[in-house]
Amino acid sequence: MVGKHIFAVLMAFAFAFRAYSQQLVPQANQTIPPPDWSEKVDLGLYSVAWSPNSELLAVGGRGTVRIYRLPNFTIEKTLDTGQEEIWALAWSPDGTLLGCAGKDGTVQFWQNGLLQKKLFQGGWILDIGWNPDGTSLMAVDYSGLAKEWDVQGYLRASIQLDGDGLGVDWSPKGRLFAVTTGQEGSRLLLFDAQSGVLRWRRQDVLAGYTAPFGYGLDEVNGVRYSPTGKLIATAHQDGRILVHSAEKGDAVFAAQLHPSGVGGARRVAWSPKGDWLVSCGEDGQVNCVDYPKGKQRIVLLSTGKPVWSVAWSPDNKWIAAVGDEGRAWIWSTNFIALFSEAKESTKGEKTPHPKSDSTPKRHSRQKSSPFDWIRRHL
Repeated sequence: MVGKHIFAVLMAFAFAFRAYSQQLVPQANQTIPPPDWSEKVDLGLYSVAWSPNSELLAVGGRGTVRIYRLPNFTIEKTLDTGQEEIWALAWSPDGTLLGCAGKDGTVQFWQNGLLQKKLFQGGWILDIGWNPDGTSLMAVDYSGLAKEWDVQGYLRASIQLDGDGLGVDWSPKGRLFAVTTGQEGSRLLLFDAQSGVLRWRRQDVLAGYTAPFGYGLDEVNGVRYSPTGKLIATAHQDGRILVHSAEKGDAVFAAQLHPSGVGGARRVAWSPKGDWLVSCGEDGQVNCVDYPKGKQRIVLLSTGKPVWSVAWSPDNKWIAAVGDEGRAWIWSTNFIALFSEAKESTKGEKTPHPKSDSTPKRHSRQKSSPFDWIRRHL
């Protein structure tokens, strides 16, 4: 009986995955560009962050942060944080401090390889972001709290969210910050940092979307402001990447870059010019799409395990991603020029364009999903 039930679930899952995958933004006519550098560095990697000058890359794994120096990809420093799984990394605006946070519920500040501060937030921290003025850092956690810590280690503010805190980012001018939530909230929220007032909140759950067992309504896993501060991009468990107006929160762009549910989108990042978006997902893919047209996606990576984090370097030269394989990948952005040339050469051709329509690893919760078991045993 158990075998029959498992077979039925597998068949249903495979059908649902196939059906929804047909709505993905079409893949460009391309050969997947190989990474310029890749290395297996840990049993699992969960976060990645570029320094402001793009010379250093921090990679978070199981209790250890490795800092690489480009362009030779040599290890500059190794930080033993003791944070179990490190799900959040962020450099201060001046590049002097590295903030890291993770499963143990602490935020740590590091400078020149030395621990400066260790702050106890409590819940499993999924994302952090520096205020552009460099005086404070915001952290969001599984208990649904957003906390702002100043560089001296004092708690400036604490906000109870409407669900698990999954993503956070500051506006370029620092007055506002955006937060994303999961479970029954599953929203994008925008706060005024000075007054603590909620400016607006948006929930974009598709009418026909049914979340897998153990997931929220449609968890919003990642959030990033555009370089101009006028737009906010979000990564959703249903596989979409959405772009919202920062002023009112209205959705102005949608692209189905990952399959729905257990293969959903995890993180999203803008190119420094704001003309491209890159995303990663639990389907094991890293995808790029040009903004605002978004008619074709460039697949940078297709692997068998979730890719948890992706980041575009500030100098516009590199894209980095890390995932469950414990591997880091880095691509030169030269492929964009090649893609543009290929588009020009086929400008007169018409390409069908389906209508365009995201949570930490489920072992992080006490309640587990049967889909997780299936994914591990396929």
